Amino acid sequence: MKNYKNILNFSQRRLTMKTLLLFLFLVICAQTITAQTKPGIRIPKETPEQQMDKKQGVFKPNTSFEKDKRYLSEDKRYALIFQSDGNLVVYKIAGMKAIWNSHTNGRAVKSCVFQGDGNLVMYDYANKAVWDARTDASRRAEAKKSWMERIFPRDTFTPVAVGNWMTMQSDGNLVIYSGAYPNPYSVIWASNSFEKNN
Repeated sequence: MKNYKNILNFSQRRLTMKTLLLFLFLVICAQTITAQTKPGIRIPKETPEQQMDKKQGVFKPNTSFEKDKRYLSEDKRYALIFQSDGNLVVYKIAGMKAIWNSHTNGRAVKSCVFQGDGNLVMYDYANKAVWDARTDASRRAEAKKSWMERIFPRDTFTPVAVGNWMTMQSDGNLVIYSGAYPNPYSVIWASNSFEKNN
């Protein structure tokens, strides 16, 4: 009988030991998961549009530019100016040196708009485009079509630009990006006015 009691005690201890090990394993796993997710899910306080509104030198779609107003880069070394003579110009502030322009000076330009379709356009007083960056969504889609698709169109779908934004960069380059702000997918147009040794 004595031997039977020892076997029973040994079995109970073994069961208790397994339970204890399982419990310790679960506690360690829970602590590891908790440690990895401690910051929790971060909900952004501001939408990308609100971030763009606060960021100097960043322009969201449907931005209209005022004549002779300086739109500065984030570091305030470059400026985009829609001049009253009808020219859109990127200046280096030091010495007010023009490093890019639309070559529309002397034309009757009424407005300059970074449109919702991702195109930067200047209009005359008859609302006809005088100059544009040729970056609207339908033109980009047309450029991607093969010659067969141009001859035999499959459908009449006109894509809508999603997540376009423009920036007057700190290197002097005026750039239109495709993709959600602040993580661009690709550059769709640039003035190529960046300065290598700025």
